[in-house]
Amino acid sequence: MAAIPIDEPRPRETPLTWSSFEPRCFGVEMLPIPVDPEPRSFVDVLRSRHSVVGNPVDRGRIAELLWHATGTKGHAPAGRAGMPVEWRAAPSAGGLHPISIVCIPETIINDSVLLYDPREHAYMNLDVDQNTIVATNTADVAAVVNNPHGYTLRLIADIEKTGAAYENPITLVFRDVGCLIGTLCLCAEWLGLTACPLGFLGQSMVTALGFPEPRFHAVGGVQ
Repeated sequence: MAAIPIDEPRPRETPLTWSSFEPRCFGVEMLPIPVDPEPRSFVDVLRSRHSVVGNPVDRGRIAELLWHATGTKGHAPAGRAGMPVEWRAAPSAGGLHPISIVCIPETIINDSVLLYDPREHAYMNLDVDQNTIVATNTADVAAVVNNPHGYTLRLIADIEKTGAAYENPITLVFRDVGCLIGTLCLCAEWLGLTACPLGFLGQSMVTALGFPEPRFHAVGGVQ
């Protein structure tokens, strides 16, 4: 079987410059740190986890999931390539964690499109066309799982962040997102939620969500 040609990622001898980016937001909601659920063995979580889309879920339960699965547990101002690094449940190349999570509800009645801040454990309200984003997302999800109920977690990667520290960064970014999706799904099962990885990247939504291309690339999602 012929090998797939892939340029090997490797640390840059001379890192590139990088600066953080945040899409336009119009408000911040600080979230309470959730308490741990009733004890449950990891073996039980592993045996019970499977991909399924369930019923509607409120933003509080999503915040609980995001805190356990992606919340920042520690950080340092400079690490790989002199950039800030963080420690979270899911591993990331160089501790860079280049993937942002956008939370899209199935309706904007009493809700909005949110960007999760894992350092502050906060929701930021994205300044976007809310109705269009929700309608487009519902159609995208329905096309792959036939059930748009619940929240959609859209994963958007800052390719330049990993690229500042590594040559040929794209496979590192996709390994990062694989770890992140696995952690989200295991934590969802642990918390009594259902979760299903989505069969699309979602690049058509990146600009609409306020992230400039080609710097930012959609890398999938979880329903």
